[in-house]
Amino acid sequence: MQKFFLPSSSLLFIVLSTLQGKKLINDPYKAECVRREMSCHPKAICQLDKVSSDFYCRCLPGYTGDGINLCQAPAFHVTVSDASVCDEMGEHVCLLYVKEPPVTLHVSVSASANRRPPSVIWYKFYTGQSPQFHSYRRRLGSVGNPTRRIRVGSRGRILTLLSIQDDDFYPNLFWAEVRLHALISRNLGAEAYDVTPFQLLNPSGLRFYFALEGAPIEVGPFLEGDTAVLRLPESLHLSPSSFVQWIKEPRPLTLLDNQAMVIAEDAEKMEISGLTEASFGYIRALVYDFHSEVPGRVLVAERLFLIKKDVSKTCEGRSEDRSCRCNPGFEGRGVHCVDINECERETTQSCLAEATCTNTYGSYFCRCPRGSEGDGLLRCIDIDECTRGTHNCNQDALCLNTLGSYVCACQSGFVGDGSRCIAKSTWSPWSPWSPCSVSCGLQNQLRIRECTHEESGMRCLGPSAELRGCPNLRPCPMDGAWSVWSPWSVCPETCSGIKKRVRLCDSPPPSRGGLSCKGEKEQLGLCPSSHCAVDGAWSPWASWTPCPVSCGLGVVRRSRRCNSPSPKHGGRNCSGHGYEEGSCGFPVRDPLLALRPPFLNQADREGELHLVSFLSECGKGAGSHLLRLWLPLI
Repeated sequence: MQKFFLPSSSLLFIVLSTLQGKKLINDPYKAECVRREMSCHPKAICQLDKVSSDFYCRCLPGYTGDGINLCQAPAFHVTVSDASVCDEMGEHVCLLYVKEPPVTLHVSVSASANRRPPSVIWYKFYTGQSPQFHSYRRRLGSVGNPTRRIRVGSRGRILTLLSIQDDDFYPNLFWAEVRLHALISRNLGAEAYDVTPFQLLNPSGLRFYFALEGAPIEVGPFLEGDTAVLRLPESLHLSPSSFVQWIKEPRPLTLLDNQAMVIAEDAEKMEISGLTEASFGYIRALVYDFHSEVPGRVLVAERLFLIKKDVSKTCEGRSEDRSCRCNPGFEGRGVHCVDINECERETTQSCLAEATCTNTYGSYFCRCPRGSEGDGLLRCIDIDECTRGTHNCNQDALCLNTLGSYVCACQSGFVGDGSRCIAKSTWSPWSPWSPCSVSCGLQNQLRIRECTHEESGMRCLGPSAELRGCPNLRPCPMDGAWSVWSPWSVCPETCSGIKKRVRLCDSPPPSRGGLSCKGEKEQLGLCPSSHCAVDGAWSPWASWTPCPVSCGLGVVRRSRRCNSPSPKHGGRNCSGHGYEEGSCGFPVRDPLLALRPPFLNQADREGELHLVSFLSECGKGAGSHLLRLWLPLI
């Protein structure tokens, strides 16, 4: 297994994002569900109910649903963006090989569009000594105290380990957990908590685990039958309450899938006599003791040992008198066997011309060029990446295999370089026709369509909307309506008469059972009297003009007009005259020359008053005589 060791000067960036990680789903009972014809959801696994002994489908951690028809993904999907820094332990379990401290874990969280980044909480998990003690988890605080070796900053997005201690390594864990809705408690204390293999080995959209692993302590190489002694270093400072458990692991981190086997307990050192083939490999020593940060006895230290087998020789007999010979790939007299570099020796079977020779400890292998497979000695056959599904073509591209490689070409209807294909702009299907809201007459229906995939930079040809008349509509009944009134008929030339005007029910006329017009279709009226003959009549006389003299004889005037009414349409004019004159005053010398003033012949009362006025002004003597003479006449 290739391991990535982080040196002391490294700064590790781990990005929690919405990228999809490797789909390593642990489904041990899958065959049972298949045999029972139970089809689990792609994001579910087959589980055994230990109470009822029935098998059922269970959604993976972080997903919700019945496990068959639905497994709803969480709003945030957390994975490692650069999986090269992690060993392949699962989609959401990152194994980090640490050589020397300090190590800084930078963690950031991104969300889908229009969503705020969620809250992130960091926990440290302490494995308890089973079965006497519980396991615990302790929330890591967000206070950036420089005196503490573990700091959480940037609102939960950065975890910094200023130093690595013995209790930081696997099977103790760290994890980042996304909280979407629940309130986050400020309690930073430890609480009893168990992490199941189901949670560790299967993906969870809301949690990501980090396991730290140190470099194994190599012992050997040993031959079969030798004795190997594994001893914990004195730097661990074991106390009287310490409990040591020795576990054989087929491979590192086998504790995750329960394939580890306990081979010894409560011993500071491990001695294995008579090594067999099964004895070689990894052995882990777990040290449990009481911890100041949790109430129970938990893992406080661990050491991973690697018992190496000597593959350079084969020996027979007892250790004191055994005879050894070098295995193929090595050379020597059996005591010391040295690896042969077969790639530099011409005596070995040569690799094919297109293959590359690589020396290994005790052997060599021929590597076929990229895009080919085979032993490199006899054959290197081209790999059809297209049929195997190992290509990186876009899902909308066609994969075309070539010698040693392949070519991606976007399918019809897409543009791009094959690894990225964008759909061409095209019309969406027509929408349904708009409904007809009438049962008769005329009405249009509308349907529309949209030009999709504007990101391609192309445009769609043709209309985006269409109109048509509603089908199967019969004509509606039409009620009649009146036309405008006709002009009035001409009045006769006489001075009186009747005039008439009409209108028609034709705007429009009633049709298809419509109602006729309501109201009268003709109107009668009297002709105006403006054409009848009118005789003229005099207006009243105007007042006499004032007498222009105070003594003697003067002239006064008055007038009237023929306008009450004026003659019209051939009527007769006024008879008589419209102007009159009269005298006023008398000569003083001979007042008896006339018996009466001329205007008195008109018998006008107003003239009489003039006479009285004249006599009173001018008649002194003779005037008074005349007054006595004419008053009887007045």
